[in-house]
Amino acid sequence: MIVNTRPMELGEKTNFLLQKSKCAYIHLPFTYIIKTEPPTKALQNIHNLSDYDLLIFTSQSAVINSAEYCKEFLLNIRAMPILAIGLATQESLQRFDLPSSLPPTFDSAGLACTIKEKDYKKCLVFCGEKNPRILDLTDADIDTFPCYASNDEENIDLSTIKNENKLVVLIYTQQSLEILMRELPFNKSQKIILIVASKRLKKLSIEYGFRDSVLAASPHDEDMVDSAIAEA
Repeated sequence: MIVNTRPMELGEKTNFLLQKSKCAYIHLPFTYIIKTEPPTKALQNIHNLSDYDLLIFTSQSAVINSAEYCKEFLLNIRAMPILAIGLATQESLQRFDLPSSLPPTFDSAGLACTIKEKDYKKCLVFCGEKNPRILDLTDADIDTFPCYASNDEENIDLSTIKNENKLVVLIYTQQSLEILMRELPFNKSQKIILIVASKRLKKLSIEYGFRDSVLAASPHDEDMVDSAIAEA
């Protein structure tokens, strides 16, 4: 049984790919996304986008939940470089007619690499309420535009998977990994294989005691699902 743990609003493509493969799967969201009101300082930054030499979007949710605040300003400064953390985020930007580039790796380290390579000095990062990891990985001057929160689902129904002998669990974030640790009633006969989206998550999963952790070729849905199918 493959377990898709993505939020309901972000898991449709993963479900489509799993359904297409005709494998046994369940969509069991561990988190949900809520839109939040950006701080006053962040809203002021939107009116001064020309002060920045790079805009960064760290997720699909960052695009979706910041659109109403910044689309008009972004369309007026099309020469502004925009960096998307991955293909899904880039596709979300394209829906708003906003072109973007991708980092060499689809994570915070990749973002930091691009900032250093292009010698960007001042960046605005569109993100969730938690401080993005990029803040710790670069010396560039970075402001943030937090516009959503990722919350733990309150009632995760494990009844459909607790008796499965083997579970292949898709893990995209540290938050989901920690929820799995807290919520899943482990037993000695149940085999748990994690499909993780980054090297950092693989390291964390091992530290948390998961011996079977597989690093997907990338955090993109296709690669995560391919890895899950191979292990199912």
